[in-house]
Amino acid sequence: MSPILVLHCIAIFGTTLVSAFVVKWLPNSSFKLPKNFKDGKLPCSKQTVVFPQTIVGSIKIASGTEVGGFILPEEGELILDGSLTLGSNSADTNCTEGNSYYLDVSYSLWRQADVWSSPKFNQATPDSDRIPCYNDEVEFPTDAKYTVELPTRPQYVKALRIGNKSYTSDELVLRINAQSDEQQQFVFNKFMSTGIRIKQHMSCSQFGCPCQMVPLKIDCSTKFCPKPSCVSPVKPYGFCCDICGGYVVFNPDQGFDLKAFNDLVDNTVQAYDKNSVEYYIGFTPEIPLSRIQLVIVDKGVYEGSSAEIINSISYAIHAHWVRGQKVAEISGSPLDKSGLGGKIFVSMFFAVVLSLGALYVYYYKIPDLRFPIFSPNGMENILSRYQRRSDSIVSLTRRDSVISGTSRGSTAFRNPLYSSKRGRVEVVESVVED
Repeated sequence: MSPILVLHCIAIFGTTLVSAFVVKWLPNSSFKLPKNFKDGKLPCSKQTVVFPQTIVGSIKIASGTEVGGFILPEEGELILDGSLTLGSNSADTNCTEGNSYYLDVSYSLWRQADVWSSPKFNQATPDSDRIPCYNDEVEFPTDAKYTVELPTRPQYVKALRIGNKSYTSDELVLRINAQSDEQQQFVFNKFMSTGIRIKQHMSCSQFGCPCQMVPLKIDCSTKFCPKPSCVSPVKPYGFCCDICGGYVVFNPDQGFDLKAFNDLVDNTVQAYDKNSVEYYIGFTPEIPLSRIQLVIVDKGVYEGSSAEIINSISYAIHAHWVRGQKVAEISGSPLDKSGLGGKIFVSMFFAVVLSLGALYVYYYKIPDLRFPIFSPNGMENILSRYQRRSDSIVSLTRRDSVISGTSRGSTAFRNPLYSSKRGRVEVVESVVED
């Protein structure tokens, strides 16, 4: 592999070809195993255990189990090994009511969602890339019971271990053919082969090295998807569930530089807050692998930072690095803040209406209020409203109009704002002779 391709792989996956990641197989069907539940905790006496709609194989529920109840699967087998207590236990003070979701892990596919664990995975990693990649070391435990159905499409890995024993591609085939009643069972694919290529070279494209040159179609049937905490969630390529955040997908042009793109993303994230979001850069799970995808999500509770960063990066790459159409989608505001502007508008509207109503009642409906407050001179103080009109009347007429109803027969008006001791000022019209 050329040095340029090595740099490209580092840019996409954030790792090196020298120190590969270990990707571990998770499944274990024990009911007493916390990781077999969605929240990573065993159910308590006030919680209802919800099983998947279909369970492959059997699940043994140990004696002494205390739960609030069960929502049973439509298909599957549960084995009760002793006594079982249903209902809330008042002595269980550290238990909160709710549902506890059991994950069926007794029989799993290599390409099934949430069956692999690795420190390189984060919230932004698509389910399609949460599998062993070409430079990863695959590890299966020996202290658990599980059955693995192997992939039909060729998958490259750096190493494969079952417990402490490493296997080559040929040794893995011999091990499967010789297995009998072991707790760890491996099932050939429909072509009666393993589909696993161990320590074999995998070619990379001109833009870098994907996780696998032949992507697998991820089985999302047992994936639990919580309700997104945002308005208008999005679903990037390779994800089983809708998420809160954003993504950008585009076809890179001939001048595209993955390292420079990775630096752009990292610098943009740093400018906001590197500790508030997680991101992932890779290829979309399509054949041929030609489209780059960037996914960004908030860490923990969604606040909207990831959507702002995606919008900024999408604008930054609009003029270069993109060949053809670019797709960018972001989710809306958090649910707890959605409609905040509308709520403020409604609140202000009612506040204004109430204020105007109070003014109307005060000026037009309230009669004079008299309080018998005794002053030193024995006079009553009077508290009354202001009048909107003056008691004085202003009469303006034209020069040639006829005035009636006046004692002096002259055209005059009284200025109500003038209160001089000189009294009323009379304005007398004089006739100018020609």
